[in-house]
Amino acid sequence: MQKCDFAKRGFALGLFLCAVTTAIAAAVYGAIGDKYNVLGRENGPLGPALTDEASAPRGGRFNEFKNGFIYWRPDIGAFAVWGAIGAKWNQLGRVEYGYPITDESKTPDQRGRFNHFRAVHLPGTPESSIYWTPQTGAIAIYGAIREKWAAEGWERGRVGYPTSDEIADGPYRRSTFERGFIRWTSTGGPQVIPTTLAPHEGGGFAGNVVNGIAAYADLPTGARTELYRDPTLMSHAELCARFLNQPGLNDTLRNTLISRIRPKLPSGFGIHSQSNHTTGTSCAARSELWPHSVSILIRVPGNRLFVRVTTPDGFPGAVDPNFAVTYDLIIRTSITFPDTVAGSVVQGPVTVEGTNVSRPESRSVTGNLVIAVNDISSFLGGPDFFAAVRQGGIAQMSGVNTGAALLNQKLAQLRNSAPPGTRLELYPQDSLVAVVATNRPPPQGPR
Repeated sequence: MQKCDFAKRGFALGLFLCAVTTAIAAAVYGAIGDKYNVLGRENGPLGPALTDEASAPRGGRFNEFKNGFIYWRPDIGAFAVWGAIGAKWNQLGRVEYGYPITDESKTPDQRGRFNHFRAVHLPGTPESSIYWTPQTGAIAIYGAIREKWAAEGWERGRVGYPTSDEIADGPYRRSTFERGFIRWTSTGGPQVIPTTLAPHEGGGFAGNVVNGIAAYADLPTGARTELYRDPTLMSHAELCARFLNQPGLNDTLRNTLISRIRPKLPSGFGIHSQSNHTTGTSCAARSELWPHSVSILIRVPGNRLFVRVTTPDGFPGAVDPNFAVTYDLIIRTSITFPDTVAGSVVQGPVTVEGTNVSRPESRSVTGNLVIAVNDISSFLGGPDFFAAVRQGGIAQMSGVNTGAALLNQKLAQLRNSAPPGTRLELYPQDSLVAVVATNRPPPQGPR
């Protein structure tokens, strides 16, 4: 509250001005006043007071400020909620959502902000939260889903920060996160489903799925300049086209698999020239943004190996034995980004595996041939398959490698001009990964 200075103004005028100032100033005192003082009063995040201290539902007291609130209860104490989190809490009904039991605080990774709350009017006085980041905004999380998320390590767990409030999803309640979702039913309880296992939701997880890259640099003038853009580098269409159109793909897979079979055939048996491999015509690809990297996965289902075995003269039976196996191809790689412009963008190793291997369709396959057929099934699902495929020269992810090389060229140019310690920040921007070289202070939370 403003101090009255009668000497400077004259007693009568000073008394009048102070009376007017006192009349329009809001009264903040007691435990709420103490909290307000700690936060810097009108110069702090809350700004000037808008209301006198007043009664709040269920035994509390509160003051409203220009940018937020302080609420108090005798069994909890006084805590402040402001900015985007305060706006979200106000939307949720304030103490109907819960009394604040923390001030707005930084998350351990310094990226986000949060408040915890306690619903004193509900059985068991359950606790809830609102979390905020520059990318996700303010999101409410509560109940069994919050408990499961907390047990996973909060935002440092497998699924990251929440990106949506809890919603109904058929028989489930569900909250979506940066790298997956957590769903709950009364019979099954909460279940964590990381992104790698989660179904698509209209193209991705709240901006987690990305199709390309845009690189920027923040200038000393405060402006931002674009360094590089490839909006389709990691898109479904681009990744699938580059993989399926590799020269010699079918021949390489055929030769890789048949080379595994041939040594296991009985003496005198061979592989007929009609044996072939057909790569599946459908393909699904998914690129997902993580805190420091983008993971890339391609799935090609319905691949089919057909093998006809030639038999030695005098072998019983009029038809050469043959068999067919179908399987899915899974191809994985990643792009990892450095923390500063002094580092390099690195494409991770490419891995290839066969999954969902079918039971072989066979004709006249008996005896030792059964061993060869069973071996190809286990080989497709094992680690040796990938090593053999790489020797054939496929699955090099040339497009991703080229994109990483171009980004490294831009980083090399920045090293010569950027101040030491210039860091790289990653965040989703529409369907792109925005990579920003900056020296600006990191965001400290909503205001």
